[in-house]
Amino acid sequence: MKRPKFARFVPLAFAVSIFASVFASAQMSPAKVLAIDNTVQQVKTSAAKLDARHQQMLDGYSNVLHIADVWHSMGMRLTTPSFVARQKSPAGLRTPLPAGVVAASDPSSDLDFSSFGGFTQSETSVARCGNTVVVGFNDSGSVFETPYFFSGTGGQSFAGFSYSTDGGATFTDGGPTNPGQTDGNFMGGDPGVTCADANTFYYSEIFDTVNANGHFEAAIGVNKSTDGGKTWADPVVAVGKNGAAHLLDKPWSTIDPTRGRIYVSYTDFDFSETNGCGTNFPGRTAIEFVKSDDGGTTWSTPQVAFQACGNAAVQGSQMAVDSHGTLYISWVNLGSNFPFGPRQVQIASFKANGLTPVITVEANVQPGGDSYYLQGEFRDFLDMNMTIDRSGTATDGTIYIVWADGRDKIVPDVLGIQGAYAYDDILLRSSSDGGQTWGFAPLKVNTDIQSRTGNGHDHYQAAAAVDKTGKLAVCWYDRRDDPEDFAISRYCGESTNGGFNWTSVNLGTSPFAPTHGGDIFINPIYMGDYDVLTTDFTGTNPGFIGSFELQGAQGNPDAFANSMQ
Repeated sequence: MKRPKFARFVPLAFAVSIFASVFASAQMSPAKVLAIDNTVQQVKTSAAKLDARHQQMLDGYSNVLHIADVWHSMGMRLTTPSFVARQKSPAGLRTPLPAGVVAASDPSSDLDFSSFGGFTQSETSVARCGNTVVVGFNDSGSVFETPYFFSGTGGQSFAGFSYSTDGGATFTDGGPTNPGQTDGNFMGGDPGVTCADANTFYYSEIFDTVNANGHFEAAIGVNKSTDGGKTWADPVVAVGKNGAAHLLDKPWSTIDPTRGRIYVSYTDFDFSETNGCGTNFPGRTAIEFVKSDDGGTTWSTPQVAFQACGNAAVQGSQMAVDSHGTLYISWVNLGSNFPFGPRQVQIASFKANGLTPVITVEANVQPGGDSYYLQGEFRDFLDMNMTIDRSGTATDGTIYIVWADGRDKIVPDVLGIQGAYAYDDILLRSSSDGGQTWGFAPLKVNTDIQSRTGNGHDHYQAAAAVDKTGKLAVCWYDRRDDPEDFAISRYCGESTNGGFNWTSVNLGTSPFAPTHGGDIFINPIYMGDYDVLTTDFTGTNPGFIGSFELQGAQGNPDAFANSMQ
């Protein structure tokens, strides 16, 4: 259920006064609208300094840039009485969900305010500590809802959250993520949710703001909750850089179970004149990370894990910490072919004496589709996830990396950008020696076989986790049930022998067509770039819980969760 915006059952006269009061507080002032516009227009100005290929690599910022255009042309409409005049829509009739699948976001307000925007929830992240579970997700509806929930603030949010106190059996939609009290703050999405205990959760995402001197700051913000995800403090800047020379994209976060240290990684799109790449290669992309040892109050200076200059590029960092406190950070190295063509998956570890040398996990990843789009014209060009075994069993310390790879079935396609289409499988590599070696060949997670004739099937956007027993699980989107490779189902698999053998189970949700291009606030080719599978961080409960996007009853994307044993 969603937290109510106003009391529903009160005497009429009192209801009218409350109704008017809430609507008045929700109506945005011109000053706040202009402050947000100033921030997102400065984002747009900075992004224009990137070359065309780097612009295509932007992940979370692809939506921020799209919102910049929409906000500039329509933002002032949010100051008018008509913004708050539309009645709340009744909850849609949801198709009965299969066992183990529950709604995380509440669709009942998705069509409030406008029939053109505010109804897309996607790109989910989930964390569990004990019986408390929190799901974060990009939420275009938060653009409308922020004034309701934070009437006294000047910030704007593009992300939402929900929480559960019963281990993920039911969820309460908590509304938008707190954007802070400064006029012009913009929470730009790409959520990452982690937890330290059943009360303490952290929510990281893109955070754009304008500092006291009026200068645009590109940042990663972290909100903290001390009541199990029900409420969140104002965002703290984990890392912030001069927005005229940097954009910080695609954040990821994790917590060290041995000492509670919080890590946040991101990609620095660096177009400064002092970026260390030389005058001939002013463009730089770098995987960097920061850490906090005091619960997110203060953060270290950024540390570079890997950087690429000029014609090379990196994106899409992932992090995991083992049972002994060693941080592993992986990323996708797109080389000079980006955003199309083969790429590499690489990894390094961080210990007290610094970063270890970079290891290439997979040297020739063939991305699915036409290397950028999947059938249905939606983007899927960074498709990799990492997890580590902290079970304390014989497999403790094993690192697993999964990704989508189309090497086994590539067919000519006259309308594809590259002239071919690759039907991808979910592949996996593992390392039991701290990332130094990764076996002889990747293992396939999905159990179906790509036919050598006719159409193949896409399997993409995998998420992996290891539970307290050492069991490995992976969930992904799968098109095997549609001979035309269009309708999308949700599949999960489990392995008890390190990924050599797998189950493969359809969660039983209704197959759905690609859901993109239907929301004015969302980049038309965007359908989310990742989801998360996790286990109980405290080690109390075995099994897994995942979050993912699914077409809801009203035909638009909603956030869901599924539990597995």
